[in-house]
Amino acid sequence: MKAQFNDVSLRWAEESDIPAVLGLIRELAEFERAPEEVTVTEAQLAADMAAGHYVCVLADSMEHGVVGMALCHTRYSTWKGLTAHLEDLIVREEHRGRGLGRQLLEASMHWARHIGAQRLQWEVLDWNQPAIDFYEGVGAQVLKDWYPCRMTAKDLAEFTFIHPPFNP
Repeated sequence: MKAQFNDVSLRWAEESDIPAVLGLIRELAEFERAPEEVTVTEAQLAADMAAGHYVCVLADSMEHGVVGMALCHTRYSTWKGLTAHLEDLIVREEHRGRGLGRQLLEASMHWARHIGAQRLQWEVLDWNQPAIDFYEGVGAQVLKDWYPCRMTAKDLAEFTFIHPPFNP
């Protein structure tokens, strides 16, 4: 059953919101069938927020508390310049279908425009058709010809280098 509410507002996350942010991250990991992949801690989230590594917009209900979020950070494109990246857009399941996802996405777009980003970019899982439909419905291009690549902290630690270290 969908929760009933009329009192949701958007606001920037503060350090006191970190437990709710981590709760939403864990909820998303469950949905994406990878709960064991969440290793970030409240302390790390707080330190990274304080250092300006990310911004987070919350959908906050006086009755239900934090019911959604959009977590964003910057990237750099060699072709375009400053790029905004929407890392995660999460709305608690019982609050979906009421326009909160769109509000959070629009807040991310406003932030991207505010910082002068040349584009806003994010990923969506290929099996998450409702999300794909939502993103295409707002005019986003869902790229099917690019494959994300990644190396985990473990991969980096175990990598055998053939060149001497580069000290950044």
